[in-house]
Amino acid sequence: MSPTAISAAVPRRPAFLTGQVVAVAAHLRPWVRLNVDLCDGTGTITLRFMGRTEVPGMVPGCHLRVEGTPWMEGDTLIMLNPFYEFVILGNPWIRLG
Repeated sequence: MSPTAISAAVPRRPAFLTGQVVAVAAHLRPWVRLNVDLCDGTGTITLRFMGRTEVPGMVPGCHLRVEGTPWMEGDTLIMLNPFYEFVILGNPWIRLG
């Protein structure tokens, strides 16, 4: 399956996306979650990991492949608890984690 551009992701339809992490923010209230902003040059999506305040290795600058179902929260595209893989640039088939 080839990745979809983030700008072309359709809410409530499963999507496979790739991009670079540009921001990571942990929140404790009103519920524990980690928000990770993923950008591919066409758009940005917020990956939301419920019940977590960190994911080892998920820091600004790392590259990810994610799979899940996006949805809209206000003006923000969100993907809740996506499947994810770390990607090493230069060789998209070498994975960490």
